[in-house]
Amino acid sequence: MYVPLGVKTDYSLLKSLIKIPELMTFLNKHNISTVGILDDNLFGTMCFYEECNKNNIKPIVGLKILLNDNPIYLYAQNEKGFKNLIKINTIKQQQELNVIDLKKHKDNIICVIPYKSIKLYEELNKIYEITYLSYLNAYEKNNALVLSKKIVYLNEISSYEATSLKYLEILNEIDSGNTNYKVDENAFFNFEISKEDEQTTEEFSNLIELKFITNQKYIPHFDDSITDSYNYLSNLCKKGLEKRLNNNITEEYKQRLLKELNTINKMGFVDYFLIVYDYVKYAKKNNILVGPGRGSAAGSLVSYCLGITSIDPLKYNLLFERFLNPERVTMPDIDIDFEFNKRDQVIEYVKDRYGHDKVANIITYGTLGSRQAIRDVGKILKVDTFKIDRLSNLVDPKTSLKDNLNNKYVKDILENNKELKKVYQTSMQIEGLKRHTSVHAAGVIISSVPLDDIIPMYQSGSDLLTGYTFEYLENMGLLKMDFLALKNLTIIQNVLDLIEKETNVKINLNEIPLGDKDAFEIFKNIDTEGIFQFESSGMKNLISKLKPSSFSDLVACVALFRPGPMENIDTFIKRKNGIEKIVYPDPSLEPILKDTYGIMIYQEQIMQVLVKMANYSFAEADNIRRAMSKKKIDVMNKERDIFINKSISNGYTKEKASEVYDIIIKFANYGFNKAHSVSYALIGYQMAYLKAKYPVYFLANLLNMSIGSDVKTKEYIDEAKHKNIKVFKPNINVSTDNYLIKDNALLLPLNAIHNIGSNTVIDIINERTKNGKYIDFFDFIRRTYGKTINKKIIESLIDADTFRSFNYNHKTLSLNIDSAIDYALLCGDLDESLVIKPSLVESDEYSEQELITRELDTFGYYVTNHPASKYTKGIMKLKDIKNFFDKYVTTVVIISNIHKIKTKKGEDMAFITANDETDSGEFIIFPKNNKYIYELKKDELVMIKGQVNRRNDKYSIVISNIEKI
Repeated sequence: MYVPLGVKTDYSLLKSLIKIPELMTFLNKHNISTVGILDDNLFGTMCFYEECNKNNIKPIVGLKILLNDNPIYLYAQNEKGFKNLIKINTIKQQQELNVIDLKKHKDNIICVIPYKSIKLYEELNKIYEITYLSYLNAYEKNNALVLSKKIVYLNEISSYEATSLKYLEILNEIDSGNTNYKVDENAFFNFEISKEDEQTTEEFSNLIELKFITNQKYIPHFDDSITDSYNYLSNLCKKGLEKRLNNNITEEYKQRLLKELNTINKMGFVDYFLIVYDYVKYAKKNNILVGPGRGSAAGSLVSYCLGITSIDPLKYNLLFERFLNPERVTMPDIDIDFEFNKRDQVIEYVKDRYGHDKVANIITYGTLGSRQAIRDVGKILKVDTFKIDRLSNLVDPKTSLKDNLNNKYVKDILENNKELKKVYQTSMQIEGLKRHTSVHAAGVIISSVPLDDIIPMYQSGSDLLTGYTFEYLENMGLLKMDFLALKNLTIIQNVLDLIEKETNVKINLNEIPLGDKDAFEIFKNIDTEGIFQFESSGMKNLISKLKPSSFSDLVACVALFRPGPMENIDTFIKRKNGIEKIVYPDPSLEPILKDTYGIMIYQEQIMQVLVKMANYSFAEADNIRRAMSKKKIDVMNKERDIFINKSISNGYTKEKASEVYDIIIKFANYGFNKAHSVSYALIGYQMAYLKAKYPVYFLANLLNMSIGSDVKTKEYIDEAKHKNIKVFKPNINVSTDNYLIKDNALLLPLNAIHNIGSNTVIDIINERTKNGKYIDFFDFIRRTYGKTINKKIIESLIDADTFRSFNYNHKTLSLNIDSAIDYALLCGDLDESLVIKPSLVESDEYSEQELITRELDTFGYYVTNHPASKYTKGIMKLKDIKNFFDKYVTTVVIISNIHKIKTKKGEDMAFITANDETDSGEFIIFPKNNKYIYELKKDELVMIKGQVNRRNDKYSIVISNIEKI
């Protein structure tokens, strides 16, 4: 039986056409029951091992190394041998391998020396207990037999068949740009070898029996100085609960805490909770804001007591079993949100505490997606970029290139262009292969032993990454923590710091009342720009209809605004607003469903209904919920009779039990985790509270986080004006690289100016800090010109009005740029005292329209000189539109968008978006006035007369007359 021993997979990045799942299909098709992989790393091992087990194929794992530039193949005889391979894999990433390294990690490894490296045979044969020579042909075989009878046929396989070898050249060029790469002509599955050669591969494979033990746990001990971790955890929780509840601890809380602690102890996760407690405590002590909770962990009272979460699970009817189910022993999953820019600081603390060799980020892989493959191949085949862009834009990136052949436009372009057809056919051969490594957005592994005692590691610069992707790590017994970066937490912390600095008021987020009237005004007025979870147009539409009046309504919004639960939105709104009667599946379920008006929204509610009606334990209820959410039909059908019989025993009728079970099945499919909903609704509410109470501080930080995004910046600037917050252009002697608050007004940063890069801003600020404020225009040019400052940048600074404190108009400064530059150059060549500073040649200012145009070009939006601002007499400003419902008004606005449509009668009408200096609004032109549609242009200033209309709390103006200004 032929055993392919040298299969290189796509884990050897851009060196193979073979993906492991497809490899299994190929092996089954050719009745191959044993296979060996031979990558230049070990990162594909667990994927390979699991796939082999699923397909009843014997796995063999080898590692290709270089010794003095000669290739050597090392194979693990068993798990002990594999652990030695892991160590070698680590060393070879740090330095050139030498004989000493191989001697140190030689046990349970078979060394195979390819014939081309035969000169190393004598030396390596002394090191390894089993040493083989491999051959590719009769010549090599006969010569190898002179030295040893231990020989094996072994070719490195990177392709399924000889006809595909040409695509390896493409891969190599994508990887290295090398156009002179020579493909190994033997690098495919060779079914033409002799029976004798087949026998050598089979005999070799019989020496290997690789099985991994996966029932171990590598959770580190929290602190070696603590002899009883459980007792330590219990005491921490008791103290924490006393603090949380001001010593008013009821029996319900005591029993819940005791139950959770017992479960955690029995499942062996005491140190896990202490580890999380420790790094969360570190973050809080170091002024790093931690999210109130995320996912099901907020259902744990232990987490609340330890300060890991800020959510009281009993207050919100959250269930511990949804988080940690004693009947389903898997690793806990506590995901923590940290400030966006300080997450790495927490991870570094964990590395310092537990060891840099025991803590690592998780590797991920970028693949050659359909469009990426086309672009890479097109570049290599030197096809015109325009043609490649056109083809790749026609391709749907969500489906494969093969499926895209059903797309008429793709089909047409390929039929009419041989060049593109070749690109496409080549791209199909490499699509989906791994292209590069990356780092998991959140996942971090913490181990009790050095990680390369258990798994292969990848050295990425100074960072250590796991060689395995996240889906294989938990089964290895490794502890995965998710450290997530959330920009909204950075905004909140920055706002809190700024409030404390400017007003000396220190706000404790945990003490914010959850029913604050001003905070709910933010939601009532749909003023949710910048509010976490509530700023999308869809969510704004939901809250405009729902009119949330309690925190539980906000929690429901977060849960409802998902693809599945959305079908409940209309019913929920009608019941909440008293339009539709609230109906419960059974009166006994009212306490469970009261907050959601009789509708099952949360997974926790489903579990509670199962417990209430059929006396399941919460652990059992979670198992059923889980099966339902995964659509396990057999489990759901089997459980129906059990639920009905249990419910009948508990006093319910068969009909009622059957009816409720049908509802549970329907809702379990998309029920949402309430613990997560509460946590994220709380962040949104906290932001709304800060926005309501401290709008200028809040907007300043939103703007700082959106630097570089003109669209968001304009939205927030418009909002500031809407709230009567003054906005000032940058000042050369005051402005920095952030939005500043001055006298309850906003001062724009220097990098808000187009054409002004970050290096320029840094140079301006550093010079000012080092040598004092700029005295005048000539002084500024003298001190900064020629570093990152040129004439174009000076023009932008003038147009941005940054020199206004020097009391000269824009045109005067513009006319004096050249003389200022000449002055700066002379000062650079001569002693400054010898150069006479020129006098400014003064001029009249530009026209108002010119200044407005320059301002718009400079910032991308109007800061102070909005063309509509000077029109006030008899003019309604858009921010006041609510006060004029059903009345006829006159407005002066700039047209920003025109959306024309046809009515059912085929007549033209249009929806216009326009803005003044206070807000933007919607205007409607009905068919009877459609003559105006054809006269309007984008960016025009117009006077509009019309009647204020309202629909679903959204105001608009129905146009009766338009005049151009």
